[in-house]
Amino acid sequence: MSEETTPPPLSGRHLAVLIFFECAAVLALAEGFLAWTGVDTRLLGSLLYFQGADVEAHRVSNSVSLHYELAPGTHVVFAGGRGVTVNQLGFRDPPRSAAKPAGVKRVICLGSSNTYGALVGDGLTWPAQLEKLLNSKGPGKFEAWDAGVSAYVIPQNLEQARRFLKDYSPDLLLFQFNNRGRRTFLLGQPFMGFFDKDPELYYENLRYCWPRPLALLRHWRLARTLVFYANSRSLKKKDPAYDWNKCDELAPADIAAFRKFYEENKGRVKMAILETPVPGNKLLGAFDGLGLPVIRLAAKLPPKHDPEFDKIHPAAYVYAWYAKEIAAELPRLGL
Repeated sequence: MSEETTPPPLSGRHLAVLIFFECAAVLALAEGFLAWTGVDTRLLGSLLYFQGADVEAHRVSNSVSLHYELAPGTHVVFAGGRGVTVNQLGFRDPPRSAAKPAGVKRVICLGSSNTYGALVGDGLTWPAQLEKLLNSKGPGKFEAWDAGVSAYVIPQNLEQARRFLKDYSPDLLLFQFNNRGRRTFLLGQPFMGFFDKDPELYYENLRYCWPRPLALLRHWRLARTLVFYANSRSLKKKDPAYDWNKCDELAPADIAAFRKFYEENKGRVKMAILETPVPGNKLLGAFDGLGLPVIRLAAKLPPKHDPEFDKIHPAAYVYAWYAKEIAAELPRLGL
């Protein structure tokens, strides 16, 4: 009989190599499983803020900063016969020429759903009624472009403004800010591509995230899943504070970004702020001290007024009042 022999024990080096390959195999299997199931993407989606109004009139944007925009050349009729028309340049307006006609004063109105006119049909938004009112005394002398997009916040409005200055030669940029904080995504549309191109979005949207020196962890689905899960547990404990806490955290940087934009461009174009009479707007007064004209509609309301005037999405007759008050202020803006 041959004598049995015991295999020699693994050296420390060989053991380390074996453990390394076993761990790598487990990680590879985990990455493959997560890629197959999409758990990390679904967890992240549960933490984001989506815009779901009039989705059919929007599209995913090629701009990393905007996320979504109005879809040029779109006409949609929503419930109740409310029509939404987007012109070839991507504004909620009739057809426009990018080149400004001679003798025309061009006002571009930037904002979110209040400016867009979330509950009114074409021609009844406050920019549309402002243009009609201004031209009632001198037809064709003014254009008031509606650049409002529902749920846009300051960084998205600034990205728009930079393009408008370059492409459309406005005489006045009129900013209406009701929203602050993190940028939204279009409901039902892909969003991971924006995080791939702009890793800062993780810090914008997550309460807990990897330290910036370890940002490479974002490339590992397992690391992403663990971080997203920790945030989702926090969301369940503190819902709905998660979103509003992030908005409060981001607001100072957004306000500083607008101030910087204004200082850099005030010599190129006139600018003004429109403060709508909606109670609870935390951006009221945020831009005082810049020497920037501010149209404060709340100060023009009588003490006893129709509650419709306090709504973020008011009826068309309220927008007509907006237009009248804005038109009365334009001489003060040099127009």
